[in-house]
Amino acid sequence: MPNRLFIVGAPKCGTTSLAFWLSGHPEIAMSRVKEPHFYNTDMKHRIIVDRKEYDSLFAVNARTKVLAEASTWYLYSDAAVPNILDEHPDAKFVAMTRDPVQMAISLYYHNRYKMHEPLKDIGAAWAAQESRAQGEGLPRGLSEPAVLQYREVCSLRSMIERLQSRVRLENLLVLRLEDMREDPGAAYRRLLAFAGVSDDGRSEFPVRNEARQARSMLVSRMIRKGAQIKHALGVRASTGITVLNRIPLARKEVPEAVRAEMARALADQQVPAELAAGKPAEAVRPV
Repeated sequence: MPNRLFIVGAPKCGTTSLAFWLSGHPEIAMSRVKEPHFYNTDMKHRIIVDRKEYDSLFAVNARTKVLAEASTWYLYSDAAVPNILDEHPDAKFVAMTRDPVQMAISLYYHNRYKMHEPLKDIGAAWAAQESRAQGEGLPRGLSEPAVLQYREVCSLRSMIERLQSRVRLENLLVLRLEDMREDPGAAYRRLLAFAGVSDDGRSEFPVRNEARQARSMLVSRMIRKGAQIKHALGVRASTGITVLNRIPLARKEVPEAVRAEMARALADQQVPAELAAGKPAEAVRPV
């Protein structure tokens, strides 16, 4: 029976690149839907909800040692990891982290591209979190309000400590995006060793899911509506129009006052190197 490996997040921390690299490994069966979000039953953000459909995502063959998937909201979800452990007590977990302020900025622009975030000013979006948490000012059609709670979603240290309290340390690997960018080969080989598979000799590590914006917001709305209809009909095939509607994202400079407020709010959410290396949270908590 193949082992289970879950890349649990966080969003905008390099999980797409990591999943793409693993998808080419002959001993790993990556989910054909990159983010099924099957186990985060406490959230509305779920792509696959049917058990048979979920099980069909993995193409197993005689060489398969590991079944893997990468759902970035499992780390945020309070239910996902317990649900996984109920079914797979020996499952292994990979969590990706990065500087939380940079993560919050990246998440804002991702939400803009996905049309989750209607506010064109990042400072206004940051200031709106409290009212949005009360259900006020949420955009129409947004299925999961949590995606706009930038401070909570980017509270990486708190989520890593919670994950440590639930998962045996030997079954948890924390990778930092900054380290993966500096030496992707070393990060990849570290993950393969953790997963218990052989080194497949990969030497190229392309970056996937770089920041994009839409050429046309009208086309984006049409694509989104079409995707909702396809999902309701059980259609998973892509038309490719989404790719054609993408262009590199031109980011505005974040105002210094806004960046300072974000840094203040997330000051205690940096993940220390010792925590990323697997040291218990109690041992690295400030006295």
